[in-house]
Amino acid sequence: MPEFKIEGDALRREARFRVLSWGSVLLLLGVTVLLFTLGVSGDLSASPDLGWLFVLTGLGTIIGAYVLASRESLHFAERQMVFVLNDNEIVRKRKGYPDVKIAFSEIATLREELRWLIIKTAVPYRKIAIPNTVSGYDTICAELAKHQPLSARVERVEIPLKTTALLAAAILCWAAVMWFSDVRVVILSATGGLITLAIGSHSVWAMLHSRVRRPLLWASLGCAWLMAILLIYLRVVHL
Repeated sequence: MPEFKIEGDALRREARFRVLSWGSVLLLLGVTVLLFTLGVSGDLSASPDLGWLFVLTGLGTIIGAYVLASRESLHFAERQMVFVLNDNEIVRKRKGYPDVKIAFSEIATLREELRWLIIKTAVPYRKIAIPNTVSGYDTICAELAKHQPLSARVERVEIPLKTTALLAAAILCWAAVMWFSDVRVVILSATGGLITLAIGSHSVWAMLHSRVRRPLLWASLGCAWLMAILLIYLRVVHL
């Protein structure tokens, strides 16, 4: 039975993008730390423009670091996946997780979403997502298309309602932290922002595995938490 997984060339291409992403977040972090130093010395309070710049770079660092953490966990999961194609079914294997099997006769939906091939069943519901960086991706598509027509390519990803609600709540909370001057409102909004960050961090944790140790992943989440706490501290102190 042929097995398909992500090969070294795809990992090297991914590494270039990771370097660029980390460079951007580190640049934002450096600017934020510089502005924090100015704030401690008193120069930040004398210039409202610098204060708003600190808020924007701090938020950019929080969001960028969280996005990097999510991407790290997703790419790590992808590298652990192995797809097996036999005469009757396709199987997704991943260490530490049960195999997901979908027989060709059970396929209800087969379509491409951005860089993924999405395979779904009806009842009981199961789903296998295959990244296009997997070796033999075209072979997998061609074989599955013999049993279920490949739907039109989707150029956007449907964001789950839970993710949309969490993102909206996070934006509202952090916007309130920046906008309002009442310390009680700021503290309440900051608490809400930290709760959304905790829920997102837990989702990243669950996407991986509790035993997995990924320095870049934890560095990303740590950076997001550090900037969130720093932003709250300076906001409260300068009210």
